[in-house]
Amino acid sequence: MKVLRYGMAIALIAVVALSVAGCSKEPLAAKVNGKKITLAEVDVRLTQMVGQQAEMFQGEQGEQAKVQFRNQVLDQMIEMELLMVEVNKRGIKVTDKEIDAKLKELMKDYGLKEQAELEAALKQQNMTLVQFKKELADRIQIEKLGDQVTKDVKASSKEVKEYYEKNKASFAVKDQVQVAHILVQDEAKAKKILADVQAGADFSKLAKEHSIDPGSKDKGGEMPMTDKDQFVPEFAAASWTLEPGQISDIVKTTYGFHIIKMIAKKDGGEKAFNDIKDEVEEQMLSPKKQEVFGKWLDELKAKAKIDRYLDANPPQVAPGAAPGAVPGAAPGAVPPADQGAPQNTVPQAGK
Repeated sequence: MKVLRYGMAIALIAVVALSVAGCSKEPLAAKVNGKKITLAEVDVRLTQMVGQQAEMFQGEQGEQAKVQFRNQVLDQMIEMELLMVEVNKRGIKVTDKEIDAKLKELMKDYGLKEQAELEAALKQQNMTLVQFKKELADRIQIEKLGDQVTKDVKASSKEVKEYYEKNKASFAVKDQVQVAHILVQDEAKAKKILADVQAGADFSKLAKEHSIDPGSKDKGGEMPMTDKDQFVPEFAAASWTLEPGQISDIVKTTYGFHIIKMIAKKDGGEKAFNDIKDEVEEQMLSPKKQEVFGKWLDELKAKAKIDRYLDANPPQVAPGAAPGAVPGAAPGAVPPADQGAPQNTVPQAGK
């Protein structure tokens, strides 16, 4: 799943377009060209974005974080209101077919095979599938709006080819692996599970019963295809020595003891220009398109009548007091789509 070309990511959490303004007696967070955004609506979205990490708002620093994040959420809601008014003004539509295609793409990117898995992940973020599809529809329309706004940003075939030659390494495919694993804290337990696997026990069933990795245990330990170097060295090295279907010995990392099953592996290498020229052009033009779209959005804001009732400059959270930026999904839940594959307990390199 790619970040949208105009600096906005389709998030799988907490960006539901709330269309009902609520009672006029409710405290207001802002008004955008007369359209009310209540504080209650902001807090609903904030709760969704926090998901299962509500504890981050506890204590004095937590209260400061809540104020800061609430303002970030309100900024997003104000922009969304302006953009959707423009979408409707231009008559930009989205079809059920487009929504379903985007939904399937997202599920594939996050290794979700069944709709029930997606619904369970959304439930952790206090969202329903209906709300999520509405959000997808809005974001697809905004992407179409961005295409219109930036339609004059172009490059010649020669410029695209030159960009590819200068940045060839960034388009290379890295070595990738798809594995399933069982993670436990106790080495003796890991040895017992490994013996059961070697004796013919079902790996998936054992993972569901014993693994402590919340991101993969309910899927029988299975993770999506991932760049090999995204895992810590011990896990990556052990994975790459396996052939599909093979089981590793016990692998120790800082997270505990792993038993790894290789599902599939892909060798890396360069991609031919003709196979990815559209991707190259998109990457080349993306910064310029974001700049053009950003300036256009700033002009849209300048023309709008925005009455803001929250403090636009809240106290900043002390370094290390809370996760930076608006928080994403809890471990094992569906993360924002621009963050790559779902985060599992298997640590990524550098984390």
